[in-house]
Amino acid sequence: MTKPKLLLFILFLGLASSVHAFDKIVTPEEAVASALKVGAKMPAFELSDSDGKKVSSASLLMKGNLVLVFYRGAWCPFCNVYLKKLQDNLQLIRENGGELVAVSVENPDNSAKIASKNKLNFTVLSDPLLKVAKEFGIVFELAPTTNQQYKGYGIDLVKNNGTAKPELPLSATYIINPQGEIIYAFLDPDYKKRAEPQEIISELKKAAIK
Repeated sequence: MTKPKLLLFILFLGLASSVHAFDKIVTPEEAVASALKVGAKMPAFELSDSDGKKVSSASLLMKGNLVLVFYRGAWCPFCNVYLKKLQDNLQLIRENGGELVAVSVENPDNSAKIASKNKLNFTVLSDPLLKVAKEFGIVFELAPTTNQQYKGYGIDLVKNNGTAKPELPLSATYIINPQGEIIYAFLDPDYKKRAEPQEIISELKKAAIK
C-alpha cells in the first residue's frame, strides 16, 4: 500500500471509530456507573414546578436535606405507584428534616396531571430535555427494540419529550444536605426497583444525628 493510500486508510478508520462512539447507546448499567455518587456535589439548577413557577436548588436546600427523586413520566405505572407511596410517607419524611421533590422530563402540564392524579403535596419539577438528569449522569437511551415496543404501547419518548433520542433517567433517588453534598444515592438499572420510603427516612435520621 502506498503512503497516501495508507494515510487515507488510517483516516477512514479514525472517522469510523468516531462515528461508532457517537452512535453508542448508553445502557442503564452504564448510567449507574457514570452517575453522581455519595460525596459528590449536586449541580445547581432552576426548574419549573407544576404551576410553571421557577424553583431553584438553592431555595430547596434552605429547607433542609433535599430528597430528590427522578421518575420516568406520568405514563409509567411504576412511577405513579411509587410517587403515591412517597406521598403516604411525606409527613415522616418532613418530620425527619427532608424536603421531598420529584423531577421528570415532562412539561409542567403533565407534572400538574401526575400531582393531581396522585394527590401529591410535594413539589414536582419539569426537567426539559433531561438537562439536570444528564448533569447527574443518570440518563440512558432505550435500545431500538425496546423503543419500538414502547411505541407499540403508544409511548413515543422522542415526540413526547422533545429529545433527540429515546432517553430516560434512571429511577434514582438522592439525598443532598444543605451544603449541596450528596449523602445518599439509590441507583439501579432496573426501573422497577426504587428507594423504599423507610430507607429514605432512615437515611434522614442518620443525617440528623451527624
